[in-house]
Amino acid sequence: MKKSLFTLFVSLLLLPHLTFAQTAQLLLENIPKFISNVLIPFLFGMAFLVFVYNIIRYFVIGGSNEKEHDNAKNLAIYSVAAFVFLVIFWGIVNMLTNSLGLEGEDQPCSDYQKTFGNCP
Repeated sequence: MKKSLFTLFVSLLLLPHLTFAQTAQLLLENIPKFISNVLIPFLFGMAFLVFVYNIIRYFVIGGSNEKEHDNAKNLAIYSVAAFVFLVIFWGIVNMLTNSLGLEGEDQPCSDYQKTFGNCP
């Protein structure tokens, strides 16, 4: 059950990028851009939610229980470590894409963006 939910989640997450890529080469060129623009910010959001939840657990929910304090503190420290790891990973991905010339193609601009000059 978990495997099928994970497969469904990944396929829905990749669906816009798969439909935009006309060839396999474009898909491979856009993978670093997908990681940098979608996956890393999503993981940042999840790490932030885990951090906030554990801070609430530390101060509010497990107020008198020493074991809960230690458990919430450890998980909050792990979420801060996840932030550091994500920043390093994001930097490595951007460094590789810029040095190898794999920035990927930009999405086409909509008429609204063209009208108001927001199109790069």
